[in-house]
Amino acid sequence: MVMKKLAVAAAVLVGRASCKMDAHDAVLMGTPIEDKQDTPSKEDYEKALRDLDVEAVKSDMQKLLTDSQDFWPADFGWYGGLMVRLAWHCSGSYRASDGAGGCGGGRQRFEPERSWPDNTNLDKARALVAPLKEKYGDGLSWGDLFVLAGTTALRDAGAPIKKMCFGRVDDNDGSKSTKLGPTALQVEQTPCKKDGDCQYPLGDTTLGLIYVNPEGPMGVPKPEGSVKNIRQTFGIMGHSDKNTVALIGGGHAVGKGHGACKKGAGKLPKDAYADGKDELPWQGQCGSGDSKGKGDNTATAGFEGAFTTKPTKWDNEYFQKLLHEDWEKHKGPGGHWQWRIKNSEGDDSKLMRLTSDIALLHDPEYKKFVQKFADDMDAFNDAFDEAWFDLTTRFGSGTWADNAKCDDGEFDDSLRHVEDPDVSKYKPEQLWMLNDDFNPPAESSNTGVFIAVAGCAMVLSAVIKISFRRRSSQTQEPELLVEDAETETLVA
Repeated sequence: MVMKKLAVAAAVLVGRASCKMDAHDAVLMGTPIEDKQDTPSKEDYEKALRDLDVEAVKSDMQKLLTDSQDFWPADFGWYGGLMVRLAWHCSGSYRASDGAGGCGGGRQRFEPERSWPDNTNLDKARALVAPLKEKYGDGLSWGDLFVLAGTTALRDAGAPIKKMCFGRVDDNDGSKSTKLGPTALQVEQTPCKKDGDCQYPLGDTTLGLIYVNPEGPMGVPKPEGSVKNIRQTFGIMGHSDKNTVALIGGGHAVGKGHGACKKGAGKLPKDAYADGKDELPWQGQCGSGDSKGKGDNTATAGFEGAFTTKPTKWDNEYFQKLLHEDWEKHKGPGGHWQWRIKNSEGDDSKLMRLTSDIALLHDPEYKKFVQKFADDMDAFNDAFDEAWFDLTTRFGSGTWADNAKCDDGEFDDSLRHVEDPDVSKYKPEQLWMLNDDFNPPAESSNTGVFIAVAGCAMVLSAVIKISFRRRSSQTQEPELLVEDAETETLVA
């Protein structure tokens, strides 16, 4: 198959990693057409890992963050938000209900995860870090690389992340993710009766999401309705209320959302790579010319704006603004409901929140931690460090190499035998049953088929960038339930 080069055909990812790579080739390395990739044997991997210079890798990753590339320009001259979203979305697929998902294996490169609309434009993030994979070879697994990208970004912003571990064993395809859906196996084993309100053991409330619909349940911007979905989603991932709030706020402390226009991001990888096609994924439909679909013309989740006035710096402004400002909902340039500060001017007028952010004010436990983190930066730092480690390392890391290592000292062998948390309390009152109304879409070239988002961010994302998600196609009818007015002031 002849593949069309990126718009900047001559783009070369030189970076400061001492490894030149054509941008087109980098995309295909991180999102392979064949939907599979060779992996080293256990013996070869452990030998290469033994010789891996962890400090050199970390240094190269930090330099990459500010080495903006023409084929995908960095927001604010810094790729930090994008990399947080990469790590969050790779890790946030984990669910404790059956242990599926997580960043171990680096399966975000493959179907079905790479075509989740929630992972829109993460092919660019994988392309940006591909030169490091090329440089360090078998010793740097894709799973480690993705987690390192987000962890380094957070550290670079100022977050006191204590530990980064290396030794996740890669998979050569995405077969272990098929039960996450949307796939025939998922429909058979864990059907979702109503997409947008999926239940245990599924971790996501909408298929193809890492998190919840950021616009609100079924696309309706009612924060109180998001509370249940947030607690269910993060709970099934094994997180407490405290860590949930820390992850959401931490993921939105850096970076921004992208919703430049209503046209969307382009085709999913599985559609772009279909037989006879000559396209790369997510080429973007906003804008025109050399800047089409990127930079200020980027559409990812469909939500536009940053969450703080200093989106490259780690602080607790996210919580302070959330708690102390009056927020009103409105339709952003991406055509989705998002929130802005009422009667704001200057930098504050550019800030946004998602319905899933505002929801933290509509639950007494969540709001308690919003208040705590707004007042106490040390408490926020400690909670986030714990939550980030659980998200990226304790849970969902799969198989560890025998000689796995961490940058703060020796590897804790207990990480090899982590038991999935008991999340049975999130089971619905009645067992789910096969839903005759659910059918995987035959044509999914429109990213809006499944979701709102991103990022996450981000992610989390994604959490963290923690996540900026596009809503599913079902958000069309529920939107009729929302007032006709384009804005509505939040009543906390």
